Amino acid sequence: MKLNQTTQMIIRCIHKYTVVKRFSLGKRLYDKMETIYIQEHDHQNGESQKVFNSDKEYVIDISADIYVALNKDFIVRNRDNE
Repeated sequence: MKLNQTTQMIIRCIHKYTVVKRFSLGKRLYDKMETIYIQEHDHQNGESQKVFNSDKEYVIDISADIYVALNKDFIVRNRDNE
């Protein structure tokens, strides 16, 4: 019996954001004009998104709901690095 399964690996992009309003995430405080990086949401698998600091070091995972809330008032995506 042969199994013909195709496993697709989805590569999620990481986008650069600027903090426009101070907020805390986990045990870390993010201040205005700070740069952070957030991995885009995995719609297919519903996996959490990873947040990286300005040095591109992993900080914390966040849910899609938290990401949406951050996008409303706290962060702005940088369009210059796309």
